[in-house]
Amino acid sequence: MDKFFELLPYSFKAVASIFLIALAGVFMVRRNILSRDSLKVISQLVFTLFLPSLLFTKVASSVTLNQLREYWIFTASCIIITISSCIVGIIMVKIFRPKDFIKNGIAAAVGFGNAGYVPIPLLIAVTMVFPIFSNNPNSSNEAVAFISVYLLGFSPLLWTVGFSLISGSKMSELSLRKVFTPPIIGLFLGLTVGLVPQLKSLFCFRGSLLYPVFSAAEVISMATVPCALLVLGGNLANGPVPGIINKRTIFSVIVTRLIIFPAIAIVYVMFLRKTGLLPMSLLAALVLVVEAGAPPANNLVVMASLANPKMEQGLATLMFWCYLASIFTLTITILCTIWIFG
Repeated sequence: MDKFFELLPYSFKAVASIFLIALAGVFMVRRNILSRDSLKVISQLVFTLFLPSLLFTKVASSVTLNQLREYWIFTASCIIITISSCIVGIIMVKIFRPKDFIKNGIAAAVGFGNAGYVPIPLLIAVTMVFPIFSNNPNSSNEAVAFISVYLLGFSPLLWTVGFSLISGSKMSELSLRKVFTPPIIGLFLGLTVGLVPQLKSLFCFRGSLLYPVFSAAEVISMATVPCALLVLGGNLANGPVPGIINKRTIFSVIVTRLIIFPAIAIVYVMFLRKTGLLPMSLLAALVLVVEAGAPPANNLVVMASLANPKMEQGLATLMFWCYLASIFTLTITILCTIWIFG
């Protein structure tokens, strides 16, 4: 138990560091330094340029064929976790009977966590803060590589099942363009470069012919974490809309999404490690547990804005309370995971 309390300050520092950047976004919106239009522009830059560059450079420089043979479990786990979570979300809607306009939004919020914009900066912060990772200078790259392979399953599900839930449309009506998003394209390019030795030697080594392209992408990728967190904070700056969604529903989503799911994920990771399906790596375990316990995906609000403005307000209010609660739940989630598997 002494080790548990020794790890607590490190866990708090890792979570606090990313939420302080988000708080800067709140401040800048409140002070009218950033407008809603500015947030949309920054969000588009993150989505179409910064995050694809981050995924490309981290994956291209670190992935190998042997690693990819081990990493498949992250994509499979993503599908298992997300589909199971969506089923739980649909059951919760039937039990708690929220207002009709927000029903689908609640099911989607329970089903789809923030798989990229929160786990990536959080796991990078964890590798920098916790002494247990100090002996491996490549640990942040490994964490991003694990998350990247997880996103291979998540992004198609978000833009098919998630969009279908939010909009009420059939999945057959969705286009491939929504599935093959810029981050997924950046990830596939990174995998291609990383797995083909001739391409890797052209892009990833100093003095090589195409190294300036890789270097430029690496510089661009540095904007991903601060910009994504500023947008996250800015979108939460106006706070909740009173009365639009009842407290019982908010509480049930927080408990399910942020407490129960990561607890189940810890048991799931134990099973995977015992059967040899998951690499015996603390980072691998940490990625799966954090992904399971991440607050709802920001893109759900974007989808709702296209489908139903009232649902958008309800989801934004739900997000506000979930992200506020996640400051504490993610701290405990990280702490328990490292304590158990470290």
